[in-house]
Amino acid sequence: MPEVSVVVPTINEAGNIDALLSRIVALIDELPYELEVVVVDDGSTDGTRERVLKWGEAHPVRLLARDGDRGVAKSVIAGARAARGDIVVVMDADLSHPPEVIPALVEPLLEGTHDMAIASRYVPGGSTPGWPFYRRVASFAATAVARIFVDVKDPMSGFFAVRRDRLCSLDPEATCFKVCMELLVAGGSSLRVIEVPITFRDRASGRSKINLIRMGWAYLCRLAALAGANVSAKSGFRFGVVGLLAMAVDLSVFSLLASMGSAIGQAHVVSFFSSTLFNFVCNARWSFAKEKPHPTSFAGYMRFLFLALASLFLRGGVLATLNEVWGWPPLAAVMGGIFAAAAVNYVGNAFFVFPPDGERHEELRWRAISIIFLIYAVVLRLSYMGVMELIPEEAYYWNYAQHLDIGYLDHPPMVAWIIALFTAVFGHTEFAVRLGAMLSWAVMGAFLFAFARELYNRSVAFVALFFAAGLPFLFGVGMLMAPDAPLTACWAGTLYFLERALLGEKRSAWWGVGICAGLGLLSKYTIALLAPAALLFMAVDPASRRWLRRKEPYLAVALALAIFSPVILWNMEHGWASFTFQGPRRFAGMFQFYLPQFLGHLIAILSPTGLLAAFLAVFAAKNSRNRDRRHRFCAVIALVPVCTFLAFSLFREVELNWSGPAWLALVPLMAYQVTCGFTGSRAVALLRKAWVPTAVALFLLFGVTLHYATLGLPLLGYPQGAPVLGWSDLARQVEEIEDVLEATTGYEPLVLGMDKHRIVSELAFYRTKLEDKDDEEGEGITYTAGPSFFGKESLMYKYWFPEGKGLRAYAKVLLLVGKNPEELSLDELIRDGWSVGEVKKLTVCKDGTPVGHYYYTIARVPCVHSEGVLK
Repeated sequence: MPEVSVVVPTINEAGNIDALLSRIVALIDELPYELEVVVVDDGSTDGTRERVLKWGEAHPVRLLARDGDRGVAKSVIAGARAARGDIVVVMDADLSHPPEVIPALVEPLLEGTHDMAIASRYVPGGSTPGWPFYRRVASFAATAVARIFVDVKDPMSGFFAVRRDRLCSLDPEATCFKVCMELLVAGGSSLRVIEVPITFRDRASGRSKINLIRMGWAYLCRLAALAGANVSAKSGFRFGVVGLLAMAVDLSVFSLLASMGSAIGQAHVVSFFSSTLFNFVCNARWSFAKEKPHPTSFAGYMRFLFLALASLFLRGGVLATLNEVWGWPPLAAVMGGIFAAAAVNYVGNAFFVFPPDGERHEELRWRAISIIFLIYAVVLRLSYMGVMELIPEEAYYWNYAQHLDIGYLDHPPMVAWIIALFTAVFGHTEFAVRLGAMLSWAVMGAFLFAFARELYNRSVAFVALFFAAGLPFLFGVGMLMAPDAPLTACWAGTLYFLERALLGEKRSAWWGVGICAGLGLLSKYTIALLAPAALLFMAVDPASRRWLRRKEPYLAVALALAIFSPVILWNMEHGWASFTFQGPRRFAGMFQFYLPQFLGHLIAILSPTGLLAAFLAVFAAKNSRNRDRRHRFCAVIALVPVCTFLAFSLFREVELNWSGPAWLALVPLMAYQVTCGFTGSRAVALLRKAWVPTAVALFLLFGVTLHYATLGLPLLGYPQGAPVLGWSDLARQVEEIEDVLEATTGYEPLVLGMDKHRIVSELAFYRTKLEDKDDEEGEGITYTAGPSFFGKESLMYKYWFPEGKGLRAYAKVLLLVGKNPEELSLDELIRDGWSVGEVKKLTVCKDGTPVGHYYYTIARVPCVHSEGVLK
């Protein structure tokens, strides 16, 4: 007859132990196996031991008394080693764990279907009645962190059944107080686990022995150690001391440079590097040293330097946000940046610069790396998205939002609707414009994680998040607000539901396909390429062909078209303008062989490593054993849109971002490469080693670009005429001229940007944003127009300002702004009777540094003179 041992660690549980043992003993006669109870006591002084010994006189209850080295994990492992049963059940003594669940935990192990059974609070049927809100939040946070490393719902459970040899194999010195999680990590993906629901109730009497702060820190340190990080309370304290000393150096240099008149962005860079070498030496020789100091090698310093650069660029964004947006004084703002950089430095040092010696659990390490890069990507974008000037395309789509409609000439309306929503809440700021991009990226990441998890497993899904954070295109769509942001979110959602429908055989998933595809069509028309991709997969995949005879795919198409119908209606009312603009117009014009540029675009949106990984993923999928349907699905769904753009590039121009969303389908396959797939390929093995250096290089590139565009860099001036710099200064100068004109003529001038859409879009946004401006009439919007009045292309501005009404219907005074004087040579105005002034130059600056020149002229109707009196 098999035997089961119940191990119960105790310390001062006299108020609960009798009731617990009574309920356990009551089960013995009904069980088809022998059951013993091993109570492991860690020095109780309230009579717990005496009560256990009394129970042992008549029942299979034993006491294991420990008076020295305390600890829950050590007690549990000691109890397991003393147990007789091959199966061990671990539970608390405080009556929070119902003993009546023991048979349900033991049964899967006796049947041989599972290696471990966990009593779970978080699977259907489980509950935690009576918990206050703060405790639910704390439990959720702790569990969420643990679930990065393991794949069960309740890895923090203290009530579980497992085979005795697995418990005995744990190192009691290294194991933390959450033994269940340690078993899950040690067992890895080969451990067969089932979760059994329980109702978890608070202890019946006595008080908890857990110090939440101390145990919480120990828990986090243990999780980090499992992932291969050198984290401890000792290293944290030492790092803090070194950091404070380095901060004193940093602030001293910053204050000195600031007092000498250096720009804030340049001062903080120089002061930062002044403390880098000090930090490295002290951290290597003291902060992260254990038995012996880490060597201060050149390679180690280079790793530290790269980490320092990543911290520097994040610090710059925090500094700029605190100073420019929140109004903090420079010294306070730089201190905020220092603390943000310190957090990055500590995590980076612990994981990458001074990791502990010994073997690493690669699967857990990749999960941790993915989350680290994901968090850095989010924080880096948040720190800059409110202070970096809008690029012209973002300003143009903001103008969409100021003229809300169900369609536009060059794109569907989703981007306008999103911008309108957030600017209505947060005002006309860069942050409000870009917030939709960040949230769209988050939705994309959630769908991408679910897509990869359903295809493969959670380890692959976490690495997919690594790619979502670091691939250049995906980083960009989360930073800049354009139609690609919601498109990418909808594309990922469509992929997820397509996989659930075609591979998961879920009929209801077709509704999700229809909704996501419809919303995608409201974002950008290119998502329509998923239709032929899905059709091709159904044609080549025998198991999926049956869907061609079912109604669900066709209902999904109908649903997508119904959601898309507002755009169809807009096109009907405007002579099919948008469909023509994005369709036949693309095929018009002269032949242009664009394949080399298209291939360059692929390198730009994926990185060289990413493009190589995508190629190898498709090649490996084609040659994999048994032609895995999952691999085929990813390859077909990705390659149909990509090959469409590749073919188009043979005779027409293809824009950089067009193929970006198509690569989402290959991300799970690329993540599968990293974790466990295609193990026989040397190229794939080299790629695995290359991905972290690639990600570091990419994030440094992202960081230096954002820092340069926002704060500049020492000794590196701005290029003259850069189209992404100086817009707010141009708007300020134009607004000053406009105010003078309005005051002297008595008329509101119409400002005309004389290029296609860039100048007018930026002026409209930054004129609207200017502080202390009475903009109740929205003059930045209603009195800023494009050059369509002169027969020039100006995209949507020709709809918002119809030229048929004539310029005089809009204003009697014009302020024309162009990039060069030739754009302002307008004989049409003179022939139409306008009085046109001389062309003058505006010098545009960024942080006091000239970055380009613009030109302007003033035109008046003859009846207007400088005092505003009609002649």
